[in-house]
Amino acid sequence: MKLKTIIVEDEPMGQRMLTAILNGYCADSIELVEVAGSVEEAILAIRKHQPHLVFLDVILGDHVDGAFDILKAFDQRDFKVVFTTSAQQSETIIKAFAEYHANQYLIKPLVIDKVIKIVNFVVKSFLKTIELPETPTKIPCPASNGVHFIPRDEIVMFRSDLNNTIVFLSKGTSIKSSRNLKHYDVLYSGKDFIRVSRSCVINLKHLLRYSPEDGRTIYLTCNCSVALSKMYAAAFFAALGK
Repeated sequence: MKLKTIIVEDEPMGQRMLTAILNGYCADSIELVEVAGSVEEAILAIRKHQPHLVFLDVILGDHVDGAFDILKAFDQRDFKVVFTTSAQQSETIIKAFAEYHANQYLIKPLVIDKVIKIVNFVVKSFLKTIELPETPTKIPCPASNGVHFIPRDEIVMFRSDLNNTIVFLSKGTSIKSSRNLKHYDVLYSGKDFIRVSRSCVINLKHLLRYSPEDGRTIYLTCNCSVALSKMYAAAFFAALGK
């Protein structure tokens, strides 16, 4: 699923920047439904779209606390909030987290990697709050010739291939999916599947051994292997119960 998202920003350049980042790097998990430029527009947009996520600029025109004025209009808030502002006063940050339960905080000028990281965090945290169906026995993998519905246990690993993903199968074959790796990481990591590097998500059921002597190599069935990244090592060993 994609999270319906609203940007609340009064500066045209800021609107274009965040829109470009979300559409260019987060399109698999974010659906940008509206960009609002004022407190009044934001309140109307939120009521209209019932979004999952709102990027809120703190200062909106003459409203020094514009973002907080918007949130006061909602007695019950079921959307997640990421505050964006060029004001770096500690009081503003404390207020955003303590009083309005911000999920994350971005300081302008925005950095692409930080926006992507926050989107991934919010997507995962949102998925944890909703009731998910039982673990699917088959995973849909869109490709150029249609959608392949592959049994979970037959998938050895997912490997990034630019904006696509190579899906390695237990039969020794592979298919090229038109979805990127982040799509599979967000939806399926956590039980059998775990990310072990920037480019790979593996199925622990196909794990054969791990060798630190071979450059931290993870060996899988069907002659598949991948180097364990230091960034993901802690999660990998935790999954193994070590």
